[in-house]
Amino acid sequence: MALPGAVEPTPEGTVTSPGRPKKKLSSGEMGSARGPVVMPKAPSEDTILGKTLKLDGNGSSIEVARNGSDLQAIKLTLVGDRLTRSGEACRVDVTGMPLKLTPRDSGAGLRRYQIASLAACPFTFDVLDGAILVTNEGKACEIKEADCRADPSGLWGMPENEFDPKKAEEMLGARASVEKTVRSDFRALYDRNSKDKPVRSFVVKEQAGFSSWREEVCRSYARESDFGYCALRLTEARVIALGAQLAGGVKLPEGYAETVAAEETAAKAKKK
Repeated sequence: MALPGAVEPTPEGTVTSPGRPKKKLSSGEMGSARGPVVMPKAPSEDTILGKTLKLDGNGSSIEVARNGSDLQAIKLTLVGDRLTRSGEACRVDVTGMPLKLTPRDSGAGLRRYQIASLAACPFTFDVLDGAILVTNEGKACEIKEADCRADPSGLWGMPENEFDPKKAEEMLGARASVEKTVRSDFRALYDRNSKDKPVRSFVVKEQAGFSSWREEVCRSYARESDFGYCALRLTEARVIALGAQLAGGVKLPEGYAETVAAEETAAKAKKK
């Protein structure tokens, strides 16, 4: 589950200028004109410390703490289905805690960590605002000694019992505001790369796929229709990914430009 907008991150606070800028963006105008862009600041690990984060708001859970300069998982519970009895729930309280979280390079401007020492279920996550987005290459973990299969992929964030009905309107309003920023930043990114067909094609394809990807990730999150919490967090992450591309340029997947060129050649040949 790769967050759309994957590029190599630029250091926080630095300004880069791929291409020839025509106008410098003023404060509050990100995406409204071409020009140098300050890399958006990624959410800090401090936003997840001391909290119980739950997958989809009511599933597997994790607690993260600092130990000096290191980050650790001090509690981890995986919830899934029994290997021998399909459809029957199982729960595994992971032993051998704490587990060290190893920093990894993020492709979307976010802080990324991996729990590599958990042999039965190693996974990677990006730090969002008070939540984490876990990826596991689409594979469920099989913990045979516990007769359990668990898939950690998805958003681990606010537990279902912590949602405050009084804040539902505020949260939905925040999402609408962030959606507006996404549209603005996408338009700026498109305009900047309008003459580079492979990059333009990739940017459009990526943006088009974001909504369906977000829907897939968030459809199981507790009380999502009332609060839109999961969608808000992923949309905030999308803003950071677009900001990274505006600041540092778009990094195409290996072979993408060649594929676009081949498709264009084939299309021209078909018209003859």
